[in-house]
Amino acid sequence: MTTSVEAGAERQCQSCLGTGEVGTEVGPVDCPDCGGAGALPHPAVMVEWRVRDIERRYEARNESMAQDMRWLIAELRRARTALTDLASLAEDAGESEIGSRMLFIANRALELYPVEVDA
Repeated sequence: MTTSVEAGAERQCQSCLGTGEVGTEVGPVDCPDCGGAGALPHPAVMVEWRVRDIERRYEARNESMAQDMRWLIAELRRARTALTDLASLAEDAGESEIGSRMLFIANRALELYPVEVDA
């Protein structure tokens, strides 16, 4: 198994089938999932978009669930930052076995690079 820095084939948006537009009662509009690009953004961007949607939903509330959501979002961001730092260190370690394993572990969660399976 190897990682590829190449982006590979773009991930076509299934909501608009790659056209960038969806039909509505008032005519075609930019697809809300891909922003009109026809291809989905990097998984890290999609995670951040979803986290921001959740943040907006709970930002004005003061109940305990809203506090728990804010804490959980902060923990998610902290963990993703730590994994990104780990992936960077693994890249700096070169072709060592430990560095490669660290990179695969971080990549499994962050999807930084496409994974190619060696046959």
